[in-house]
Amino acid sequence: MHDAVQPFLIDNADIRGAHVRLVQSWQGIAARRNDPPAVQRLLGELAAFAAMIAARLKDPTRVTFQAQGEGPVSLLVVDLSPERNLRAFARYEGERAPRPDASARELLGEAQLQMVLDLPVSKEPYVSIVPWSGQTLSDTLEAFLAQSEQQPARLWLAADAHAAAGLLLQKLPSADEKDPDGWNRLTRLADTVTEPELLAFDAPELLSRLFPEETVRLFTALGITHEVKPNEAAVIQMLRLLGRDEIEAQLARDGEIVVRDELGGLEYRFTRDDLPRIFTEDDGSAPATRH
Repeated sequence: MHDAVQPFLIDNADIRGAHVRLVQSWQGIAARRNDPPAVQRLLGELAAFAAMIAARLKDPTRVTFQAQGEGPVSLLVVDLSPERNLRAFARYEGERAPRPDASARELLGEAQLQMVLDLPVSKEPYVSIVPWSGQTLSDTLEAFLAQSEQQPARLWLAADAHAAAGLLLQKLPSADEKDPDGWNRLTRLADTVTEPELLAFDAPELLSRLFPEETVRLFTALGITHEVKPNEAAVIQMLRLLGRDEIEAQLARDGEIVVRDELGGLEYRFTRDDLPRIFTEDDGSAPATRH
């Protein structure tokens, strides 16, 4: 099953894990963007990890990961709604496309990673910040897991234009008692996985290939979607708050007003012909040009 997070437990070693493979949802995001391959890979890897984190939360929770850097990629944002609807964007400001194999460190430079959980039982969101470490996104995310959960974790990520995928292993407190060599053995086996395998295989196939002699118990898979619902009425309301004088001045200067929803990959364009309905219609239901 793709476009889902598959939690699992390796019973004989007390190692828990998760596998995710995003196909249609990731292709929906990638199709709305024009990122260079290296940037696309980085955003897809963060999307795969964020999906695994969202799927392990007991209560429906909005999960947002944000990486801010000083390199040509200044911002990565991945957001999953409480219903696990995925949106993502990257802000790339380089003058030329980076090498396809450019590392996360090369793309982001000095950076930090932030996770925000909008918990339904709390008035304030929970925020965790982790400085960037190592050369890869996996290095930083493993450090994030070690800091937040105080248990060893290993992570394997991959993404291209067609899919984004990840595999997570996490050592439970009783693992050494149950199988003293289990953690070392299983991480060595997982280290043999290739990016093409991560991107091609769903959880049952991949786990049986990696751990053929282990007892792997699969739990209920949790779906990930990507749906973008245009909300032009909200954009029109924002324009009304700016006031007619400001809007007319911008139209006189630029000829049109462009409002971009970066997370949704949508663009709203308004011209002088739209002025009457912006400032006289109550519902803003007549469409402007949207891309």
